[in-house]
Amino acid sequence: MQAGAPLPCLAVACLMSVSPANAIQFNPMFLKDKGANVDLRFFEKSNGMVPGSYRVDLYLNQRLERRQSMDFIAQGARSEVQPVIRIGLLREMGVDIERLQKEGIVSENGADDEAVTLARIEGSAVEMDVSKLALFLSVPQAYISRNSRGYVDPSLWDAGVPAAFTNYQWTVNRNTGGNFRSDYAYLGLRNGLNLGQWRLRNDSSLSQSTGVKRRFSSNRSYVERDVTSLKGRFAIGQLYTNSDIFESSRFRGVQLGSDIGMLPDDLAGYAPVVHGIAETHATVEVRQNGYVIYSTTVSPGAFEIRDLYPGGSNGDLDVTIVESDGRKRTFTQAYSHLPVMVRRGAFRYSLSVGEYDADGLKAPHLLQATAVYGATNNLTVSGGFLSASGYRAINLGLGLNSAFGGVSLDITNSQSRSRHGGNTTTGQSTRLLYSKTFSRTSTAFTMAGYLYSTVGYRTVREHIQERNGSDLYPFVNGRPKKRINLNLNQPLGSYGSVYASMSETSYRDRAGSAQSMQLGYSGNFRNISYSISASRTKNTNSLRKPENQLAVSVSIPLGSRSQQRVYSQMTRSSDGSNTVQAGVSGYLDDDSRLSYFAQAGSADSQRSGSRGVLWDAPAAKLAGNYSQSGALRHVDASASGSVVAHAGGITFGQPVGETFALVEVPGVEGVSVNGALTHTNKAGYAIESYVQPYRYNSIGIDTLTLGADVDVRETSQYVVPRRGAVVKASFDASSGRRVQFVLTTSDGEKLPFGARVEDDAGSVLAVIDHQSRALVFGIKDDGWVTVRWGGGVCSAPYTLPAKDSALTYDQVNVTCGDAQAEHGATL
Repeated sequence: MQAGAPLPCLAVACLMSVSPANAIQFNPMFLKDKGANVDLRFFEKSNGMVPGSYRVDLYLNQRLERRQSMDFIAQGARSEVQPVIRIGLLREMGVDIERLQKEGIVSENGADDEAVTLARIEGSAVEMDVSKLALFLSVPQAYISRNSRGYVDPSLWDAGVPAAFTNYQWTVNRNTGGNFRSDYAYLGLRNGLNLGQWRLRNDSSLSQSTGVKRRFSSNRSYVERDVTSLKGRFAIGQLYTNSDIFESSRFRGVQLGSDIGMLPDDLAGYAPVVHGIAETHATVEVRQNGYVIYSTTVSPGAFEIRDLYPGGSNGDLDVTIVESDGRKRTFTQAYSHLPVMVRRGAFRYSLSVGEYDADGLKAPHLLQATAVYGATNNLTVSGGFLSASGYRAINLGLGLNSAFGGVSLDITNSQSRSRHGGNTTTGQSTRLLYSKTFSRTSTAFTMAGYLYSTVGYRTVREHIQERNGSDLYPFVNGRPKKRINLNLNQPLGSYGSVYASMSETSYRDRAGSAQSMQLGYSGNFRNISYSISASRTKNTNSLRKPENQLAVSVSIPLGSRSQQRVYSQMTRSSDGSNTVQAGVSGYLDDDSRLSYFAQAGSADSQRSGSRGVLWDAPAAKLAGNYSQSGALRHVDASASGSVVAHAGGITFGQPVGETFALVEVPGVEGVSVNGALTHTNKAGYAIESYVQPYRYNSIGIDTLTLGADVDVRETSQYVVPRRGAVVKASFDASSGRRVQFVLTTSDGEKLPFGARVEDDAGSVLAVIDHQSRALVFGIKDDGWVTVRWGGGVCSAPYTLPAKDSALTYDQVNVTCGDAQAEHGATL
């Protein structure tokens, strides 16, 4: 090759040349027919787009902000296609609009729908990646509001749609053997009604067992709403006091408190994980303040419960394991916060006023106020005041973040006066909380220690207990003197993880202490998983011996990618009972919705066997089980889910959290939501069970589950719900026929490659390909189409053939001519 000779053309680069104005152009001479019939003016631009509306991923300064539809229009003499960027969009993404107004870049009274020329901001840029449908906006940091990461402007918080719902958990079981028979049934309900920003909530349960009458219990009922200006919530009804400072108490009254979910990058809440070991197919009940808040049936072996919704933010949980033969075992699960720490400048508050809620007892008036403030980056101060009939308590505390971990110390002083104005007792309590995560080893260690240093100290619950007589109050007798809780979690990388917990409580009014210890290890070797756990409960004041339990399990897949597994587990107790079981479990369908298990074993030299099925249905979770051990037979069934009533009808779904979304694809059944098992019903509705309040949540539909005759304008939306809201994500779906037009001119020539096909209203339907074809959707059975290209236009009538359900699309030949006289009104 001689110097200066032109380089050979390679691939599609041959289609492009550089004009004298240094603009990149396609070279039509390399197309068929020497480019005599092409219109590539939009594809010659840097982004190669045709004007229209596109669903794009929107980035601001390389950070994904959202996915939404954007309008792209041709601008300038060169018809470059650019996005229409509006003031409201920039404001939502955190651009400082007030500064842009002061600098005259946007008008001072500009509405949110006013378009902005981003190029007027020095140093800004707009780039479109067509291959990824990603729009990149670059704005100098000086024009970005100083919002924390994760912050969403309160103007975007959505109170949702009017709706009534119930979240239910139903379980029933029967145990029989010889002359023995025991039945148990439980229905737990979390009910709600949303009207505007007001939310009505009720937690209740219905239970019945052999020898016990049917009992309905309403744990709490209340109405609440957000108070945006105070970053908090107002509520009235049966509530729980805040427990950052004092022990959480249930009361009837009003409450105003901060909601940390409204603040960026703060924790949304905490709930404990309950661990235990069952010897048979057992019923596990979890109580808080004497009320059943959770009940479920578990299989033999170690278990854990993660989906609790306790009231308040601490207060010990009483866990009762009812074995299938009627034996009961009870232990206490500690439930407490980590050290009281907040970020610098953060302020958390709570004010509760009402009557202490104590069934069957005279309810004293109650007032509690607490506050927590981040004084520095590493120092938090806290305090509180609690008043009830004949009772006062004041608390002061400090929280410190250091290299040794997070620690908080607070002291509470109480004064308690007897009912008839007798002696007043005064005392102090000291509380120490500590937590530390060792980053090198990923060891998480937490401790909550309580020391009641004087005899005269009383909590408000103990004060009310004494004023009413301890024999009338449903709480356990004996005032705690000292309590310590320790928790350790240690990941071991590829070798699994270890957890350990220990709690001990000693009492001032009786000798001895109550102790509980748990230790567990789990790991994997290739596809084999295994675990071992042990527990010990002891009451040194009881004549009963300590209860020790050990559980070991192993699970092995049947094949490298099999959904079927064989497993074996062993449980041994210090009372001499031993259980050994082996079985098989797996899924019966490709969607992993229907699972089964079958196992056999022996318990105390008695043979046993069980089998069961679990169905993760689109509208509920269903389970059933039958087991037999010697003469003892056990059968149980359970169902959990939700029922939501809204303007569009009644929708059934999986169990929902406190905040969830209602997804609508009008009239389209079977559409998958967020790639999960949830599908729209006949009316086109589905429930997305969990969304995060005060944050962006992406709700998407799977287009593969749409029929060939259904199209949607967008496939995902962002919602920002308030806490407790039922937000609605509605997808505009249209049904119609897909048609491929094969267009020619009246002379039989093909139309230009890249020409636009429009309908009667002037909307772009498609772009003509290199074979003069255009695939369109949702058009009428007959009408007109118009084709436009640089310097040319033609129109053509069409009539679609009879619909054939076997075809994905119809093919129609159309002759496009000069129809100005006949169809001029549509051009």
